[in-house]
Amino acid sequence: MMDDYDYETVQETLHPQIREQESIKGVVETAAELWPERRYFTYAPTGETATFAEMNRRANLVANSLAEIGVQFGDRVGLYLKNRPEYITSILGCAKLGAIETPISWEYRAREVEHTLDSAGVSTIVAQSDELIMQNVTEVAADHDSVERVVAIDEEAYSRIEALEGVDTYLLGDLTKTVSESNPDVEVGYDDPTAILSTSGTTGLPKPAVLSNRSFLLGAKSFLGAPLPEDDVNYNSFPLFHANNQYYSMLSPLIAGREYVLSDRFSASKFMDEIARYDVTSINVLGGTPKILDSAYDEDDIPDNDLQIAIGPISTELWEHFEEKFDLTVVQLYSQTESPTLILNHPNKDEIEVGAIGKPMFPDLGHEVTLLDDDGNAVGPNEKGELIRTDPGAMIEYWNMPEKTEETLRDGVIYSGDIVRSDDEGYYYYVDRKKFMVRRSGENISAQEIENVIDEHPDVEESAIVPVPDDLRGEEVKALVKRNADDLEPEAVVSQVAGQLASYKVPRYVEFVDSFPRTPSERIKRVQLADEEAERDEHGWDREAKMSEWEVSV
Repeated sequence: MMDDYDYETVQETLHPQIREQESIKGVVETAAELWPERRYFTYAPTGETATFAEMNRRANLVANSLAEIGVQFGDRVGLYLKNRPEYITSILGCAKLGAIETPISWEYRAREVEHTLDSAGVSTIVAQSDELIMQNVTEVAADHDSVERVVAIDEEAYSRIEALEGVDTYLLGDLTKTVSESNPDVEVGYDDPTAILSTSGTTGLPKPAVLSNRSFLLGAKSFLGAPLPEDDVNYNSFPLFHANNQYYSMLSPLIAGREYVLSDRFSASKFMDEIARYDVTSINVLGGTPKILDSAYDEDDIPDNDLQIAIGPISTELWEHFEEKFDLTVVQLYSQTESPTLILNHPNKDEIEVGAIGKPMFPDLGHEVTLLDDDGNAVGPNEKGELIRTDPGAMIEYWNMPEKTEETLRDGVIYSGDIVRSDDEGYYYYVDRKKFMVRRSGENISAQEIENVIDEHPDVEESAIVPVPDDLRGEEVKALVKRNADDLEPEAVVSQVAGQLASYKVPRYVEFVDSFPRTPSERIKRVQLADEEAERDEHGWDREAKMSEWEVSV
């Protein structure tokens, strides 16, 4: 008997001709044959749309244009673009040619761009007319050893790169006029690499994770295990250089014959208007976006809409309130760039456990989870340990980084670096990053546990816990707090924690901030904050320095 989480359960929901495809290329071409006139894509800022057949045609033009100028199977193509329709066609065009798309964050400065080009050996850059992008391309590309050519997707960009020395330069529009619209005659296999995606980069330089067609297809199909409406319209506003948008929003609808709505960026002010305008039924959430949306909208301000599902990480404290306020169901999940097959909570709405990240999708393919303590021993239910898993869709490697690969992928097992616990029913619950715990006087303290308590204070918008080096205790706890009431005092933050958590978890230091540095997926850059804290001599309001004589005597 098949389980809700099984691969074969998802396969049975798909068209038979889609089920047998083993590459993104095969999926795009088959979808174009099955549903030629059905809408696949909408670009929310302009309303531009494309059917499955039209998207296939556009992807063919990109693939054949790249082939015309010398891009070959296995070459790395740097996509230096912002969210827009051409980004989708460039990703799919690379996939159809067997080239390896290598997204470059549009937020990068020249040094970071150079690292991306170096780490993946990028030979071709596809770029648009954005001031920072053009500045970086002109600074880096001409003198870079591996870069041979730059393709501009618009005339303004081409005018900026045309005179570059040391590389060949092209305007995509000129190339597409002379090439075929037919499917490229290239064989692309299940285990052939299709993308090099950078890890989040909150610790050190981003690492280039090599993902295969298998990785993408299993990740996308695991997303289809969520309790989505049959005629789902999925909306994603996160960057396309981020794994979430590519695996779960771009590719899943291609497999299922559904619609994908892309926005240019996450913006709370326009979010619900776009949801309502394009009849969106599911959204992807990441990082702090649920709390931002909760703060941005009163119930009376939410327009009539068809939204049913919010899929992604959300705090336990916000979960049920968010569901009630936006009249939807939250489906929690867990994944990593290096390991895209989801842990999901739950394919059946009636079995969702609030607070849990869920159970591993596709156990019938060998996707299993184990939790290990610091000595490498498996722990049982209700104990915490590092999550490791045997994801059949795991990355191939970090490109040309065998030692880093070995730290994360060993003998087919992904070591996540995340601390998780399980319950008696087999659900897993995220606790914290293994590498981001405050260790005070021998006690491992979860930053997220304290943040959750602080964030419950009505005058707090968001908080981040970071360690402060301490000669006596090893590390002290510091709370960085973004408040929404100017009269909130540090003592109130301390009291909020002291009333609910053990004394060793109570912050010694409190500092109010106006904003937090964030990754492209809207996660707070906690490691950056901790590194900055370690360089400081003063750490803000100090509970011990402010102790009353009575507190000292006690």
